[in-house]
Amino acid sequence: METPKIINVDSSKADEVKSALTLGFTADPLIRWIFPDPIKYLRSFDVWMDEFSKPSFGADGVFADENFYGASLWHPPGVHLGPEVLVPTFSDIPEARVENVLKFFDELGKYHPEEDHWYLAFIALDPSKQGQGLGSFILKEALKTIDEQGKIAYLESSNPLNMSLYERHGFETMGRVEFDDSPPAHPMIRYPK
Repeated sequence: METPKIINVDSSKADEVKSALTLGFTADPLIRWIFPDPIKYLRSFDVWMDEFSKPSFGADGVFADENFYGASLWHPPGVHLGPEVLVPTFSDIPEARVENVLKFFDELGKYHPEEDHWYLAFIALDPSKQGQGLGSFILKEALKTIDEQGKIAYLESSNPLNMSLYERHGFETMGRVEFDDSPPAHPMIRYPK
């Protein structure tokens, strides 16, 4: 495979970015635990993409390959979205699960570094393009920019299969968050290289 061209994307390509991420999260253990119903997943994840992409586009924190098979949304230092932006999607979470979902996110919030950091809100690929190294190229391009700024990078891996990718790029696991029947998530931190 030839080396893909990774670009810093502006909001004119928001639909392309959100489409790749929506496809990429269709089988994500944590997201689909939150939204197990397909129609509710698509509806709510669309709201999440709108909310989570705004600060990323506003801070040049969106990276994708030129074909938009994959993308990442990074929130800049100082940006912390509260759960209130996701309230419109709560009705799509199974009622018996809402309390655990809120506890889950509250617990994850405790791992966010105090220092200025870039937060990887989402990274994903169209499933038909996985296993070709594309996610690594997208991650590497963003980390190059973050390293140039001398900032910490932080993420929460919602899929244990992705942890080796993050570890290869210098992330270290900080802990594990899990409530009742939820899949685990792993907060991970990376210091500037």
